[in-house]
Amino acid sequence: MREELIAQLNAWHEADEYEEIVSRIKEVPTPLIDEELAVHLGRALNNLGRYREALKWFNKAADQGKKDPLWHFRVGYAHYYLDEYDQAIKAFKKANKLDPEDQDTLEFLEWSRSEKAALAAADEESEDAEEAAEADSASDASPEAGSDAAKKTKH
Repeated sequence: MREELIAQLNAWHEADEYEEIVSRIKEVPTPLIDEELAVHLGRALNNLGRYREALKWFNKAADQGKKDPLWHFRVGYAHYYLDEYDQAIKAFKKANKLDPEDQDTLEFLEWSRSEKAALAAADEESEDAEEAAEADSASDASPEAGSDAAKKTKH
C-alpha cells in the first residue's frame, strides 16, 4: 500500500499534476504524514507557488533533510521565490556543499546573491533619494524662502 502511494505521487509529479499530490496527501491525517510524505507535499506546494506552506512541510522533514542536498535545494527554492535571499543563499550553499556538481543549485545560488545585491543597491538608492528630498524640504522651509510663516517668526 505504501509503495503504491509513493509510486502514484511520483507519477503525478512527473505528469505535473501537483494538485493531485496535495489532495491525496491531505487525505492522510496530519499526525500520520511522515517525513517522506511531507517532502512530497512540500515539493508539490513549491511547484504550485505556495512557498510558505511548502516550507512548513519541509521543516517537518528537517531531520531527514540535513544530509540531503535536494531537501536543501527545495528549501532554498521556496525562500528564493519568497524574496528571502539570505535564507535562500544559506540553503543553496548547504546543498552545494553536499552536491557540488548540481548546476541548478549553483544557478539559484548565483541568482540569490544577485537579487540580494540588487535589493541592497535599491535600498541604498532609496535612502539617498530620501535624504535628498529631506534636504530640499528643509531648504524650502528656511526663512530665506519668504513664506508668511517665516516672516511671522522673525517679528
